[in-house]
Amino acid sequence: MFSFNSIVMMVIAGVLAVLYFIASVYNRMTRKSYTHKVQKPGQLMTFFSRVMLILSILCAGFTLLGAMMKDTEMAVVFAVITIISTLLTWGIKRKYDFTYQETDEYFIVTRRKKTYKVYYKDISHWQWGIYDIYIQDRNRPEGDFIGVSVSLFKPEILLTKMTEKVFAGEFPRIDGLYPDDTVYPGDPLRKKEIVRCLTQAGYSYLIPEYIDALSTMQQDNV
Repeated sequence: MFSFNSIVMMVIAGVLAVLYFIASVYNRMTRKSYTHKVQKPGQLMTFFSRVMLILSILCAGFTLLGAMMKDTEMAVVFAVITIISTLLTWGIKRKYDFTYQETDEYFIVTRRKKTYKVYYKDISHWQWGIYDIYIQDRNRPEGDFIGVSVSLFKPEILLTKMTEKVFAGEFPRIDGLYPDDTVYPGDPLRKKEIVRCLTQAGYSYLIPEYIDALSTMQQDNV
C-alpha cells in the first residue's frame, strides 16, 4: 500500500501536471484583446503562480508539522516539495515580469524594470522567432534586438505596421542577416516571409489585403 507521503506527492505531482498542461494548451487564449493600453501576460499565468505560492506555503506548514512530530520522512519530503514549488514560483514571476503597450507611433516593452521604447519609423530590420518578433531599432547597437511576444500579447499595430513596411520594400533580404533565399525562394523583399509568419501565428485577420496581393503576384508569376 502507498504511504501517506507517497499519496500526497502523487496528488501534488498530478495537480502540477494538470496546471502545466492547461497553461500550455490555452496559452494563446489568455492574450489580451486591447491596444493602446498596457498588456500583461494572461490571467492563467497569474493564477498558476498563485497556486504555486499557496502550495509552497502549505508544504512549508507540513514540513514544520513533520519536524514537530519528529517524522523525518514527512519533513524531508515536504521540505523538498517546498523548495521546488518556491523555485517554480520565483521562476514564473521572473519569466513573465514584463508588459507591452503600443500606440500608432511606437511601442513600449518593459522587462524587469527596464523600459524599451521603439518608434516604428526607427525600425531598421526584424527577425521572426517561434513565439516572438525581434525588432532592431536603428538607434540601438547592431544586433541588439528587442523581442515582443506574439503569443502572450497581441501586438496588432506593430504587426500591421511591419507588414506595411515590408510590402513598401523597407526590409530587403541581406545575405548573412536574414534567412537565405533557400528558405523563402523568390522573396527578395521578404513579403512571403512576413505573410507566412503572421498566418502561422494566427494574425492573418490583420492583413487580408496583403495576403490577396501576394496571391495575385504569385499567380502572375506562374
